[in-house]
Amino acid sequence: MRLPPRSKIVMRTKVSEEAIKPWKSKHPEPHHYDILLQGNCEVRGPTGEPVVVVLRNVISEEVVKTSKPILHWMRKFRSDNRANYAGAPGGTGKIIRADGTMSKSNRALNADGSFVQVASMVGGYFEQQGGRFPFCRTTGFTRNYPEKWEALLPLFQECAEVYRLALPARYATQMKTVRKTHEAWMIPQTPFTTITVNNTVSAAYHKDGGDLKTGMGMLLAFEQGEFDGFELVLPEYKIATRLKDGDVLLFNPLVWHGNVPPYNQQGEQDVDWWRTSLVLYYRDGITGCMSPEEEQAKAKQRGAL
Repeated sequence: MRLPPRSKIVMRTKVSEEAIKPWKSKHPEPHHYDILLQGNCEVRGPTGEPVVVVLRNVISEEVVKTSKPILHWMRKFRSDNRANYAGAPGGTGKIIRADGTMSKSNRALNADGSFVQVASMVGGYFEQQGGRFPFCRTTGFTRNYPEKWEALLPLFQECAEVYRLALPARYATQMKTVRKTHEAWMIPQTPFTTITVNNTVSAAYHKDGGDLKTGMGMLLAFEQGEFDGFELVLPEYKIATRLKDGDVLLFNPLVWHGNVPPYNQQGEQDVDWWRTSLVLYYRDGITGCMSPEEEQAKAKQRGAL
């Protein structure tokens, strides 16, 4: 694989954290960015740290053709703990776990008191959490749909190669953590543990929690039909970009980002038009995961299995 040449931009200043915090959980607006990145480019911050790398049409057509329908099929999976990520209006509520404890995460509420659900799901592997999952585990999608997971691996592996070639120093740093991680929790032949797939979900402003802070995330988007919007905005640097099939964006998970909501849609959502995003990343908590056998034993000891 050979990457196309890219322009390099160094941002000398950035918008302060205090100015951006009030925008948390709100969607970007047009005045939040001055530059729309349209070609192949690399953006670095004032101290030289990588912010984003945008590379156009670097994923092979064959892999896009195979992966795109699977990722869109995942719209059947709904989540009630991602509505705030999507900027859902309304109040928030807590979930009472089966053991009687209160969930730490807030859920957005519909007018009737039910939890708002969005087409968002995770795949790959996840670290231990409270409640039902006090152990490291394979996600439900990867466990229950192994044939679809296997069909997506070539896409993940091409992304890993793009990362290695585009930012070799950052890739090498992330691989130091990967080499300390049990191979059972790694997506094969990649520096990633986990994926998130969103189907026609525009993200409100946020920073990615739980990602490896010394690594990078990767974002891809797949589109169908006629619509505008979904530019990814990084308000700290007043830049934005929109991805198409085959494009890849490497990004620093510590940077604020969000999507412009869709507009000018033609036809029915998920039939005539749709947009699927895929994010690949390393979950920081997985560094403490033991072997699957040890995790299973721990789960049984705690009565979680």
